[in-house]
Amino acid sequence: MNLGRLILLLLLAGLQASQALAATPQEPLKLGFYLPAIRDANQADLKVSLGIWVTEIGKPLGLIVTTATYADIAAMRQALDRAEMNFFSGPGMELAEVFTPEEIRSGYARRNKGVDEGIVLLVSNTSGIKHFADLRNKRLSRLSNDRLSDIFLEVQCIKAAGMACRDFLQVKEEKRDIHSVYNVFFGRADAALVSLATLRTANELNPQVGQHLQVLLDWKAKALMFGIMTRHTQDSYRNLILHSVTETMKTPRGRQILELFKTDYLEPVDAEALRPYWALLREYHELRRAGMTRKK
Repeated sequence: MNLGRLILLLLLAGLQASQALAATPQEPLKLGFYLPAIRDANQADLKVSLGIWVTEIGKPLGLIVTTATYADIAAMRQALDRAEMNFFSGPGMELAEVFTPEEIRSGYARRNKGVDEGIVLLVSNTSGIKHFADLRNKRLSRLSNDRLSDIFLEVQCIKAAGMACRDFLQVKEEKRDIHSVYNVFFGRADAALVSLATLRTANELNPQVGQHLQVLLDWKAKALMFGIMTRHTQDSYRNLILHSVTETMKTPRGRQILELFKTDYLEPVDAEALRPYWALLREYHELRRAGMTRKK
């Protein structure tokens, strides 16, 4: 489920518990959602339901909530430049491509206790594949419409072979991450790039997955999904959100909401949480500028 909706539910639950906070006059809370990251919902229905949902919940509190959905990175950047949003929910890489460190105020990362977040490149332990270069002309399965997968793979292809992935690999895209795990498990692909959380889920559902697959490469970060406030968020609103969400997570209602979203806790973060994404993005652009000279 979407991190932005999780944070909004916790925020509104906190406001309901505190009439003093609820009565504080504020500018409208303008939420931006990156549509490609919301994979389990009909996009047209989602836009309608978001508008109805926030109106029904916000009206009794006197809280005006507006939502906007964005289908691509360029639209997100334009909305930021026009100051059309003050809170944005999306994947780390897409946010890193839109925002500079100076444009991020604070926010939250979705977390589970004792669990690493990031992506992992898997191969069968009987494949004989030991290095990324061994994947030349092999079949790789990955999540569709995911910028972290795009950038990570292009970096590896350029470093290993001096060429774009389209010339190095046979890439198959899947709408659901776990399908890529099973593609390798059942021999339909030679490698899979998936999130660490997906690999953990696959292992829990079928322990043979962990016995049959091995990690070739991994990349870790604070989280994969973030909800952040921008430079356009006024200080009083930022304090309201941080206080309300933090306090609500301690209540039975807050814990119930977290359980619904299969999340142990939301961790407050600042721009530092996106540093691994900016570093990977910088490496990608440096490699591109240096030129992709095909290795012999």
